[in-house]
Amino acid sequence: MFKLYDNQIAVYESEGKGRDVLLIHGNSLSSKSNSKQLEGSIGKKFHIVALDLPGHGDSDRAKDPNNTYSLPGYAEIILELIKQLKLSKIVIIGHSLGGHIALEISDMSTEIRGIVIFGTPPLGIPPEINDPFLDQRFFPSLLTKEETEVPQLFIDDFNNTDPKARTFLMRNTAKNIFKDEIELVGNLKIPLGVVHGAYDKLINLNYIKKIHMPTLWKKEVQIIENAGHSPQWETPKAFNSILEEFLLELS
Repeated sequence: MFKLYDNQIAVYESEGKGRDVLLIHGNSLSSKSNSKQLEGSIGKKFHIVALDLPGHGDSDRAKDPNNTYSLPGYAEIILELIKQLKLSKIVIIGHSLGGHIALEISDMSTEIRGIVIFGTPPLGIPPEINDPFLDQRFFPSLLTKEETEVPQLFIDDFNNTDPKARTFLMRNTAKNIFKDEIELVGNLKIPLGVVHGAYDKLINLNYIKKIHMPTLWKKEVQIIENAGHSPQWETPKAFNSILEEFLLELS
C-alpha cells in the first residue's frame, strides 16, 4: 500500500526489469483485470506497475469524493505514484477510464514516453455522448464480447467499487472537469497506440477513426479480433503481443 495524498492505494509490480510500464484499469474494475499482463511473460520482461484507483479494488474509498473521483483527481494520484516509485521513461497503458486518465496526464510529465489506450474514445469539450458510445449504460455484461462469459472477478470488482466513484465521475465529466482529449491527441508529441476489440459493445470504432491523431502508432487503430471491451483479459496473447511490439519500438 502507498499513501498518495490522503488515500491508501494498492500497488502491484511485476518481476521484469525492463522499461517502466504503468497500467491503469477501467471504471469499476481493479488491477486484477490486468493480471494477465502482470503475471504473464510480458511482466517478466518489463517492469509493469498496476494500481487500484481510489474507491476500487483494495484501495481506500476517497475521503473527498467530489475532487478525487474525477479525471484531474485520478491524474494527481497517478503523478504522485510515478514520483514515489521514481518511474522513468514510462509507457502508460489505460483501459477505458484508465485511457482517459492516461490522456489527462499525457502532457504533465516529461517521463511519459508513450501511451496506449483501449476501450477509450477521446472526448472533446463538451463531450459528445451519442457518437463515441454504442451503449451509455455501464454493467459488467458489457465488458466482454457477446459470447464470452463475464469473469466473476469483473462482477466482484463492480460490486466492490465505491458507488460514489461512478456517480461523481459522471457528474464531474458532465461539468467538463477534464481536458479536451480531442485537442490532446491532436497535439501529442509522443507515440499513441490505440487498440480496439472488434466486438466492443460500448465503444464506436468509427468515431475513433475520425479523430486526428498525428502520432498514432502504425497510423491506424490496432483491431483485436475475438475481443470485446476487455482484450487484455479476453485475448491476452494478442493484446500482449501488440503491447510488447509497441514497447520494443520505443526502446
